[in-house]
Amino acid sequence: MQEEIFSSLWYAAEHTAKIVPIIAIGILATSFAVNLGLMKKLDRFVEPFSKRVKINILSALSVVTCAFSTTAGYAILVEGLNRKIISEREVIVTTLISSFPSVLSHLFTFFIPVVIPILGLFTGTIYVCLIGLAALLKSCIGILLAMCWLKNGKKQRALMPLSDINKIKAVSKREALNMSVKSTYKLLKRIALIMFVTLFLVSLIFKLNMFNYFSAVLEPITNVLGLESEVVLICATKIVNSYAGIVLAGSLLNNGLISTKGVLIALLLGNVVSFSARFFRHSLPLHISMFGPRLGSKTVIVNAVATLVIDAILILFLLII
Repeated sequence: MQEEIFSSLWYAAEHTAKIVPIIAIGILATSFAVNLGLMKKLDRFVEPFSKRVKINILSALSVVTCAFSTTAGYAILVEGLNRKIISEREVIVTTLISSFPSVLSHLFTFFIPVVIPILGLFTGTIYVCLIGLAALLKSCIGILLAMCWLKNGKKQRALMPLSDINKIKAVSKREALNMSVKSTYKLLKRIALIMFVTLFLVSLIFKLNMFNYFSAVLEPITNVLGLESEVVLICATKIVNSYAGIVLAGSLLNNGLISTKGVLIALLLGNVVSFSARFFRHSLPLHISMFGPRLGSKTVIVNAVATLVIDAILILFLLII
């Protein structure tokens, strides 16, 4: 038990040290831009989208930023939430809308250089397209929710026009930087502490093997669906480690032990079975540390349910064709 505790402490410290600087840069840059009134330079690019979807300009900026860094994009939402420019509902729908841009951020760092070479051009491309389709559907759900949830002025704080944001700018660069550093430091103290504690607890739970029951669920499902026995092995491996699951799938595929259809179903089924563990381990600490326990839990649950439903539909489609 003592070994697991020390190992979890190291894991939490290491990942907090990696993520917090990215959050700090995102919050500092956004706060500095707002304080200087630089948002007006992005007016013609993001304001038409924000008006059409009925989200704030900062939320639209967050969506765009997620195409480069999800953490930095969420940092923009934190800034807007703390300034009371955007509401909790808007945070939830913006995280959904950001799904597709977030996948794009991994296109050239993971999917193209890693997934496609391992699975092969044909199977790898289809898998990447399915992941992209699932993310696009999540983004569409977020847009629909935004247009429904955020249209009622009585229930939703009115959008803050870009011109209003730029009224905050009557300060010098030095003053704006000082204000931004102070606000960023204040936020990071809370974020870093919550993230460390959450990562530690989650890591400890995993090291105590409290999620092993997921593997027991797999075999009966694959037997009923009439899938290759190798699907179980890929699913179980992907639950433990996504990279290992993809490598195993590529190896079995190259040796003719499983079909392309089997690989696609196995990888998607691995996503479905492990979704709660994955969201619990990776998404929950980040969302809670940035948005607080209540709102952070809401965003994780909404995104997790949307992902589960869409992946299940895709699996059903693959089983039918």
